[in-house]
Amino acid sequence: MKLLSYLIITFIVAFVLQYWIISVVTTSSINYVQHNTGKMYISLFAASIMGILEVIIYDSYHNTVSLFYYIGLGIAIYGFAFMYKTQMNVSEADYLRQMIEASSRDLLLSENLVKHSDNMTMKTVATNIISKRKRDLDMMTKMLHDKKQLPITKKEAFSYNRASGL
Repeated sequence: MKLLSYLIITFIVAFVLQYWIISVVTTSSINYVQHNTGKMYISLFAASIMGILEVIIYDSYHNTVSLFYYIGLGIAIYGFAFMYKTQMNVSEADYLRQMIEASSRDLLLSENLVKHSDNMTMKTVATNIISKRKRDLDMMTKMLHDKKQLPITKKEAFSYNRASGL
């Protein structure tokens, strides 16, 4: 099989793994796994790194240097990292989706800490995080739903702040 075929397969598998499978495994509920542009950038970044590893393995077996692939994948890595760090073309709804998924991860970790820790201070901190993240998730999910309907007004933003205890 040629290097390009190996690279395409590796890139697709790494992208799917990072974009969907890791999200499903690391969130507290599959309901919080959603498409968002930031996650796409970081998944493409990870897939590009895996692509470079595939080229390194291929080159070591065939005793060659595939400079074109290294340069192309290096540019891709830099580009996707830049897009993620600057959140290029990320909408407000995308930010909400990213924050919902991140809060869901915090929730999962805190729930596991409560189950597996004997330290009362750690359990108290984790319980507080659970309570806060559940409120945050409810609020952000509602905001995302409302955002799909109409833009959020100052009056609605104030009511979200009151509902979340801000």
